[in-house]
Amino acid sequence: MKQILFATLTAVTALSGAAYATPGNGHNNGKGWGVGHVPPGHQKKMHRYYYAPGDRLPEGYMVIRDYDRYGLQYPGDGYRYVRYDNEVYRVMRDTATVAAAIGIVSDLLNN
Repeated sequence: MKQILFATLTAVTALSGAAYATPGNGHNNGKGWGVGHVPPGHQKKMHRYYYAPGDRLPEGYMVIRDYDRYGLQYPGDGYRYVRYDNEVYRVMRDTATVAAAIGIVSDLLNN
C-alpha cells in the first residue's frame, strides 16, 4: 500500500512540475506579460463600464438634440438623451441621473 501511495505522489509531483517548467504554457502564450499585465489592445475592453438606471453620469457627456439621426423618439418631459463613452442614455434633465441605457452609438446609427 505504501508503494502505491508513494508512486502516485511521485507521478503527481512530476506532472505538476513539468507543467510549470514549460515556457509559454499559460494565458499569456509565452509573451511574458505576467499577472496584472494586459496585452496591447485589450485594456479598453476590460474596463468598460455601463451606467445603469439610477446612476449619475459624470461630467463630459454630449446632449443629443437630433433624435432622428439616432432613431430615437422624443425623450419625454424632464428627460433628454445624452451620449457618453460611445453609449446613448436617457437621463433626467436636471440631475443627469440615468433613466435608461439605450444602446451603443454605432448600432443606433446603423439602423
